[in-house]
Amino acid sequence: MTEATPKLYILNRNYSSWSLRAWIALRTLNIKFDTVELIISSDNETKDLFTPEANALMARAGPTGKVPALHVTKPNGENHIIFESLAIMEYLAEEYPSLWPTDKYERAYARSLASEMATGFGPLRNYAMNIRADYPFDAALYTPAVEKNLIRISAIWEELRSKAAQNKETDKGYLFGRFTALDAMYAPLHHRLNGYSLQDKIQGKHAQAYTQHMLNSPEMQEWTKASKLEPWIIPSDELYHVPSLIK
Repeated sequence: MTEATPKLYILNRNYSSWSLRAWIALRTLNIKFDTVELIISSDNETKDLFTPEANALMARAGPTGKVPALHVTKPNGENHIIFESLAIMEYLAEEYPSLWPTDKYERAYARSLASEMATGFGPLRNYAMNIRADYPFDAALYTPAVEKNLIRISAIWEELRSKAAQNKETDKGYLFGRFTALDAMYAPLHHRLNGYSLQDKIQGKHAQAYTQHMLNSPEMQEWTKASKLEPWIIPSDELYHVPSLIK
């Protein structure tokens, strides 16, 4: 019996940072999968996030009503749903162990940093991912808490990239040289930096080069292109609620 193709449930590409994380991991690993995009928009019945209609739509993804959710088929034919980005990474890593660093200490460090990204950096998350946006720097939004987040992010990226760059033979421009789940976890942050004119707040030449490398990667470019073609607006994710700023 032919194995069924996994299905990744995502939200609008332009806004859904969590969707991007799972998608880019699958895409970079060259895994065949189908994408099911759940569209929330001000011009359809869903209107916005957290409306009853949007909640009903999101329930299609899985038991938490959140994305991403990866639907796979067990050998006995039963459907199985993996939800939460980190859980999806761990599921993929069982068959593709390169998704985490080889060294056990680096692997533990990568998992620690991935968990920090998943649960922390709240002030920086207030800049909702919006790939179509091109906002000028807003000093009023750039609070000491946001600055602290970016100092921490800069230190992590500079540390890892400066170390990985020393090995010219294996370095592919990612945090541990090759692409790992940690790069996937940070992926939406590069769009936040780009969309809100925060790139120059990243400190360190290796850290700055890393964010440019991620934005220019073929997988990120593919997601970006699709995002910019989307016409849908999610009002809750429009930080300024000024569509004229969207390009």
